[in-house]
Amino acid sequence: MNKNIVLRLGFGLGVMARCLTGQLGCAVGWAADSVSDNSTAPTADPKLEALIRDLRGDSMSARVRAADALAQLGPAAKAAVPDLLNAFTLDLNWVDVALMEAVRAIGPAGLPHIVDRFQHGEGPNRIRAGKALWGMGATAKDARSEIEKILQDRDENVRGLAEAVLKKMDTEVRDMAAAAQPTRPKITIESLPPVIAATGQRDWPGFHGPNRDAICTETGLLQSWPPGGPKRLWKLEGLGRGYSTVSIASDRLVTMGDRRAEDQKEAQFVISYDLRTRKELWAVRIGPAHPDGGPRCAPTVDRDRLYALGTDGDLVCLDAATGALRWRRNLPKDFGGQVMTLWKFCESPLVDGEKLICTPGAKDAGLVALNKQTGELIWKCALPDLGPKGKDGAGYSSVVVAEVEGVRQYVQILGRGAVGVAAESGKFLWGYNRIANEIANVPTPIVRGNLVFVTTSYNSGSALLRIQRDGAQWKAEEVYFLSPSQFENHHGGVVLVGDHLYGGKGLNRGEPTCIQFATGQIVWKAKAPSSGSAAVLYADGHLIFRYDRGPLVLVEANPREFRIKGTFTPPTDAGPAWPHPVIHQKKLYLRHSNLLLCYDLAGNKN
Repeated sequence: MNKNIVLRLGFGLGVMARCLTGQLGCAVGWAADSVSDNSTAPTADPKLEALIRDLRGDSMSARVRAADALAQLGPAAKAAVPDLLNAFTLDLNWVDVALMEAVRAIGPAGLPHIVDRFQHGEGPNRIRAGKALWGMGATAKDARSEIEKILQDRDENVRGLAEAVLKKMDTEVRDMAAAAQPTRPKITIESLPPVIAATGQRDWPGFHGPNRDAICTETGLLQSWPPGGPKRLWKLEGLGRGYSTVSIASDRLVTMGDRRAEDQKEAQFVISYDLRTRKELWAVRIGPAHPDGGPRCAPTVDRDRLYALGTDGDLVCLDAATGALRWRRNLPKDFGGQVMTLWKFCESPLVDGEKLICTPGAKDAGLVALNKQTGELIWKCALPDLGPKGKDGAGYSSVVVAEVEGVRQYVQILGRGAVGVAAESGKFLWGYNRIANEIANVPTPIVRGNLVFVTTSYNSGSALLRIQRDGAQWKAEEVYFLSPSQFENHHGGVVLVGDHLYGGKGLNRGEPTCIQFATGQIVWKAKAPSSGSAAVLYADGHLIFRYDRGPLVLVEANPREFRIKGTFTPPTDAGPAWPHPVIHQKKLYLRHSNLLLCYDLAGNKN
């Protein structure tokens, strides 16, 4: 199967090609009815008809909202299946994943039409049906025997797609069986490395805060939210298109966005605002715009300088006060850098002492350390073969720091999995391939002492690694592994609070989940309060889940129970609300593409 076609579909054949392929039996008593590609069964339900009209419209946001609503209806939305398939863009992943979730929720009731279209449809209609079946996974197991027939199809792309569908189906069935048989933990809570107390923070100078752990140390915040949410202080528009969150330091707020330049062409900018007046201080053009949603990097502020990475690999050091360019590098041109798939460079650079760390993703320069003052190369890390899973290149994660047995390390997830690199020399120390996938390895690793928690989605799963040294050799021992059905995080990240991890479970889902860090035990899991994936932030005894459809949920950080303390939906802009929330000086900052909102979180504890 042509892998470029597969990637534009939003999943990779190779993701499943290396999973177990044992035959789990054929369906009994199932047969597909012949249904034409574009027919829609009549329905007398006005609500269903209105949702179908939204699926047929040109608004991508309306399609996503309709898919979310249809998913809530489940099998009762069977009549919408033809229009759900027709609504697949085969290009915009955030739209198509929502459509896949709706089809999966409808379940076996929709299989006759989907399988018939996969078998007998024409052109893109077959690909749409195959994509829907891939999204259904084990839910489509009753159609296995019919899908197996497609392995003999004359079309190479369709054959490859059928293979991917079957392998994902088998993997999910296998993982569900494995999840029912818990393993004995290799470590206990009592044996965990001690928690290093977080120091007080004044600023939020980069992605996930001063320690890259998504933990805000401020106190005196609202312990519950009133109906309608906290008080909104102000709204700012004009940031441009983008998924970059904000960084705040020295009374300045910086971010990135794609917007029109002086020549009227769209370009990518780093933008700075006066935090008190919201006046734009400067905007510096650093590279070409990215049509798929704009930039992802949150600029990293380091005293009088800041560092930002554009989607085409343009790495810049700017004067924080004026925006003047101090130096510039380009990851593909200077280091042979490449990204694992089509969403381009996304990471937020890391400042560590006098070094700036970033991830070109090249074989001989997986990670590089640059002199933060000049941009000159200090070292580059050559990567060995980590294993068969995933794809070569940088992933979409950002580097974190670990101290293991007296050795400072940089921990990162690339296209082939997690790695540890010596901070002093750039020497490769250890790697772990099992959680890599061929689509997008996104969440930032979580580090506690010599333990590293890693998770990715697209049917990959999660693992806790114990980093060990034996003389000059290092290894990553797998303490436990969680299958995708147990826990996988798409791209909202997870946060470690005490001895427990919190985050949203599932591809394009954010099911609030609490995991015991030492053992991998799922302490609790709740139904997602909203559709879509969720970014998570901890502050003052609570978790803020920000769902990419817009809603925010305040959850008590309590391993004993799942308890919601408030919800609200702020004004939204176009596309998914992927930028992560930020708390600074008791104010909550929420970006959604061109829009930035600020809310007051100061209040008396209830």
